[in-house]
Amino acid sequence: MSDQAQSLREIVKKAESGAKRVMKRPPTTSKVVSITSGKGGVGKSFLTVNLALALEQLGLHVLVIDADFGLANVDVMLGMPARYNLSHLLSHKHTMEEIVQEWQGGIKFISGGNGIDELLNMNEEQLTKTINEVLLFNEPLDIILCDTGAGVNETVLRLAAVSTEIILVTTPEPTAILDAYALLKTLNQNNDTPKIRLVMNKAMSQKEAENATNSFLDITKKYLDKQIEPLGSILFDNEVGKSIKQQKPLLISQPQNAIVKNIYAIAETLIDLPTEKKPSGQLAQLFSRWLHQA
Repeated sequence: MSDQAQSLREIVKKAESGAKRVMKRPPTTSKVVSITSGKGGVGKSFLTVNLALALEQLGLHVLVIDADFGLANVDVMLGMPARYNLSHLLSHKHTMEEIVQEWQGGIKFISGGNGIDELLNMNEEQLTKTINEVLLFNEPLDIILCDTGAGVNETVLRLAAVSTEIILVTTPEPTAILDAYALLKTLNQNNDTPKIRLVMNKAMSQKEAENATNSFLDITKKYLDKQIEPLGSILFDNEVGKSIKQQKPLLISQPQNAIVKNIYAIAETLIDLPTEKKPSGQLAQLFSRWLHQA
């Protein structure tokens, strides 16, 4: 564990061929970012975990909420099985302070549980109550990353409504593109949907990433009249699969990998982006109070 922590502290110096990174602070308005996808297997959770680590290294206080209820795997990818999850909060067995866990890299995370019907069937009132409980966790946070479930479902739509940003993850594979389009089409029906930004993952080359990204942006603009912006791309690398099997994030296992540079670029862009939408509605007010109470 100490070796991993030391490795994490040295990432800043190693990731860009020895170039020193400048620690940043985010804009005054905190961000609630939902990371979602049209289908599973496109690397959504991989991006969430490694992006959280990159943001932490850039000076932010980060919380990851594994909102893929019933199929949560953030704790597995971190190699730190969750002792508690949101079901323990709903059943009043444990407090928010007890279910929030901290990985040795500094990021905090809340597990959504695995195969738990109570979480899969949460209604609006239960979700509101859960977020209200989160307010008891009194620590400063700069950004919350919500790793949502894949596809179109009520949880994704609710989280989108309270987010300041949405990151849509897809790959150049045709079915992934179609499913991402279907999700975007559903999100587009809500006029209050925040800015949506695209990450093209698992491209075999930078050229393929650029072509797939441009094609997707053209299609959404033409048929949905929706202007989304590219946030970055991540190339395919066998080391990603190895890091997941080893339960050791790529930023730890391969700090000089080119993909790590891609992830840092996405993190830095995300920090610099202005927050164009403030959360609205009851759940959003709770998020906002939590983010700013410190």
